[in-house]
Amino acid sequence: MEQHVFEALQGTLSADDTVRQNSEQALKRLELDTGFPLAAANIALADEAGLAERQAAIVQIRGYVSRHWSIGSAKYEPGPIPDQQAKAQVREKVFLLLTSANRKLRMVAAAVVANMAVYDWPDEWPQLFSQLVELLHGSHDQVQAALSVFGEWVNSDMSEQQLDQIGVLIPELRRIFGSSDYNSDTHVLAVRVFTDCIDIIAIMSDTRREFVDAHVPPILREWIDHILHAIRQPLASSNNGPAILLKTECVKALVKIVIGIPRYIGPHSPAILEALWSQLQELQEPYLHAFVYQDSAHSESATNMLVYCEDDGDANTIDNYLCGMFEWISRAAESKPVRKFFVEKSKDSGALNPTLFFKQLAASLICYAQITTDMLEDWADDMDLFVADEDEDGYRFNVRVSVQELIQSLDDVYTRPLALALGWAAQARSELANQWRNEQNGNWWLVSESALWALGLASSSAAVLSTDNAGSAPSMSSILDSDVWPLAQSSSFPYGQGRAFIFASNVAQDLPSDVATAFVGASANAVADVQLHPAVRLSAVRAISNFCRHLSADLVKPHQSQFINGLASIIPQLSEDSAHIALEALHFALRVDQDITASLEPVISEVAMGVWQRYPGDVLLTSIVIDIVEDMAGNVSAREAFSQRALPVIGAAITQATDGMVVSSGIDLLTGLLKGVPTPMPAGYTETIFPVLMQVLTASSDSEVLQSGQACLKYFVQKDAERVAQWHDENGKSGLEHIVHFIAVMLSPDASESAALFIGDLVAKVVQKCGAYIAGNDFAELVRIVTARLATAHTSSFCASNIPFYSQLVIRHPTETVSLLSSMEFGGRSGLEVVLSVWFKSYLDVQGYYNRKISAVALTRLFTLNDARINSLVVPGDLIPNAANNGKIVTRSMSRTNPDQFTQIPASAKMIKLLLAEIEMDVESTFARSGGAGLSAVIDEDELDNDGGDDGWEDDGGDGLGDTDAFGYLDDLAGSDFDDDDDEDDEDIQADPIYNQDLNEALGSFFKQAVQSDQSSFRTSIVPLLTDREQTVLSKICS
Repeated sequence: MEQHVFEALQGTLSADDTVRQNSEQALKRLELDTGFPLAAANIALADEAGLAERQAAIVQIRGYVSRHWSIGSAKYEPGPIPDQQAKAQVREKVFLLLTSANRKLRMVAAAVVANMAVYDWPDEWPQLFSQLVELLHGSHDQVQAALSVFGEWVNSDMSEQQLDQIGVLIPELRRIFGSSDYNSDTHVLAVRVFTDCIDIIAIMSDTRREFVDAHVPPILREWIDHILHAIRQPLASSNNGPAILLKTECVKALVKIVIGIPRYIGPHSPAILEALWSQLQELQEPYLHAFVYQDSAHSESATNMLVYCEDDGDANTIDNYLCGMFEWISRAAESKPVRKFFVEKSKDSGALNPTLFFKQLAASLICYAQITTDMLEDWADDMDLFVADEDEDGYRFNVRVSVQELIQSLDDVYTRPLALALGWAAQARSELANQWRNEQNGNWWLVSESALWALGLASSSAAVLSTDNAGSAPSMSSILDSDVWPLAQSSSFPYGQGRAFIFASNVAQDLPSDVATAFVGASANAVADVQLHPAVRLSAVRAISNFCRHLSADLVKPHQSQFINGLASIIPQLSEDSAHIALEALHFALRVDQDITASLEPVISEVAMGVWQRYPGDVLLTSIVIDIVEDMAGNVSAREAFSQRALPVIGAAITQATDGMVVSSGIDLLTGLLKGVPTPMPAGYTETIFPVLMQVLTASSDSEVLQSGQACLKYFVQKDAERVAQWHDENGKSGLEHIVHFIAVMLSPDASESAALFIGDLVAKVVQKCGAYIAGNDFAELVRIVTARLATAHTSSFCASNIPFYSQLVIRHPTETVSLLSSMEFGGRSGLEVVLSVWFKSYLDVQGYYNRKISAVALTRLFTLNDARINSLVVPGDLIPNAANNGKIVTRSMSRTNPDQFTQIPASAKMIKLLLAEIEMDVESTFARSGGAGLSAVIDEDELDNDGGDDGWEDDGGDGLGDTDAFGYLDDLAGSDFDDDDDEDDEDIQADPIYNQDLNEALGSFFKQAVQSDQSSFRTSIVPLLTDREQTVLSKICS
């Protein structure tokens, strides 16, 4: 075997393609012999074998372990698995390679040992940890090899099960890190493994709080002292690669600590902030000379200081180190221990003002945010990169983006103080820019551009600049004079000129009307001027979006036609990666004045549909086109003409395209058109479009097509239920019958749950709109179809999407619904048991403001029925602690072996538990609904128990630091995880009293009534089943 393996390994090193390919195939065959890994390990250890063959052997073992060592491997391939005796021999030999004199052999062996440890430690290889710790006391090479194993192993497999081992490892790592006997590379590895240990400690910080409280503070005291010592070390004039790498790893460790275990870092935060600030100051000038002002006399020396080559020859820079420092400040800035460094109260007004440090930090951030020469070169080669770098959610990360994230984070915490600090800093930078401009220094524009860029990120900068701040910040007029106008008139610096347009549009509402008008007109001209640099035109495009959104229609209307025509001319010139900014600007522009938009309908239709035809698979572009289609369909004067142009394009895509993605995208456009038209739809829409759509859906098996079709059919039912019911095909089958048949097909036992993900919305809408058109027996059959599918459903998202259907039924006909479901049987369970089981299990997965509310209200109706058929059902209650999984990170296989167990409680008690949880989730505040009473109307949140937070970490509120909208941060949550855009478009939902009532108040009244009237023996049968926290919440509600 060994000779065969050796010959095959030699063959893989051949320059002859045929020999190499045959040898690779031979190795694959040999791998199926359980003696293969031992043979390969012997070759890797054999000094008499060639180094190339030895390296090939250990690399082959690495692949073998992934494919054949354990059936639990994600890369497992069918074949025999070595027995434990054979594995032990292989492990022993591979471990010996960690002491090899050859670095490549050691490093690959380290990866193999770490991979084996995933499957074999601690059960089959219990001595591994102690062996590695022993190796940490060996030679420098052995220490590096052991650290490399820990670097792979700790990160991937260790968990809180190995807490004792982590406790042994961390002091060893600190010993190595703090010792001058080891080189910088070894120090880097030690810090890297320590950082991975922090991840594990963070995971266990809740489940093992007492242990962590006792052990983490002394660990951090020792480690942070050494980390800060490394960070404070000055850089030499050149050859700083090892030092920069070590500093970078140290900052990564600090970031991990502040993210994972923030409650323990508070005492060290001031010292850390001081050290990082010192580094930022020290590196600022070299950074600017190395990467921004490369024509300066200091560029070469600064580059030698901050740029280094890695082992593979690639050049690297200080960027990661800087970004790590910015991230730490971003994470720590809101903590109490460092708050004093950022803000102080005015002795006169009591208002919070920025400290001198905050102002100096703002000035430093503006410096680091300047456009680098590398960015300019990238943009010159590819304007798509310019667009990407200017996008708030761009895909490229660099120092400027890191500064942006820090400024935005500070804006969340210190809104007004940040604006004042940036204003102070911008004024100082503007003075430098003006000086350089007068001295004919071509770098002046970089200084002004970054100042405007930073000011544009602060949400309150415009308001602060427009207010008399007694000299604490510059006025808007001074910023205009010193930075905006000079940049706007500097055609030699197109990126600076473009920044002037964008800044003016960002603060448009606070500009003098004549200045705003001038920039609106200049933006309109710039977009259409093909002689201008693309950066200026693209910046003008972004400015148009802002002007159309922020300025009054009176100011923008005179230029609307010019906006639309200019955007229509530039959009075809843009690539798929850049067209979105111009298409979005077009969308905003057509909303300014409906009549002007209607007059330009041919232009808008051609460009919007043209973009979609070119890029039907681009999700972002398609979403913007859909918005445009919806707006044009809602424009009374443009609707008919636009439909005549758009429908043939959409129809061709739906009926003729062979690519399911194109068909799905076309149906999405059709949905946008239907959303825009009035209710009921214009005559002819349903009669001509609905049959075509049904033919496509009937013939398709594509999941995306079927999902899009479900959403589209929902709008047919919502907007034109009567015509859908009245329309009949040549066989006399009504449109509504077609829809019900489609629902039945989508919910058939063999149908994909993912393909039917939106069928619940359609079925719920049928309940809302079509009750008068469906006979009783047909309606009962629809309920049976949905319930039968739920009885075998697996995914929570699918189950949750169908709960609104039952919520609608219960709210409209509670008793009849319970009786109907009770009369059905599915696999030995009643329909009522099936539905309530799914409802309870997936209750918290229901998406959307309205759906969440009707689900809660429906449960109150069911509880109020006090129906014996409901009360007799026993369902899972609270989780019973699982001793087998206690203190572990539970994998899927572990959960199957030792599944979670729950108490068993009456369905009525489960309803109460879910509704109490709903009270605490506070849906009204989550969706930031105006006029809602909020959770405070029902209970005093401060009186509920909590664990004391992070010992002074969190913001204590009430000091006016953050945004005045207390729930502003939840807008993003409501816009993503709890998307309720469709609620806003649905007249039926808007008219439902449940939608407009405050759920907290309604639930509060429900609980008070239930307790007072002792419904379902509330006090004796339900209250004892509640947890302590649930009882506390209930008590606060009823007090």
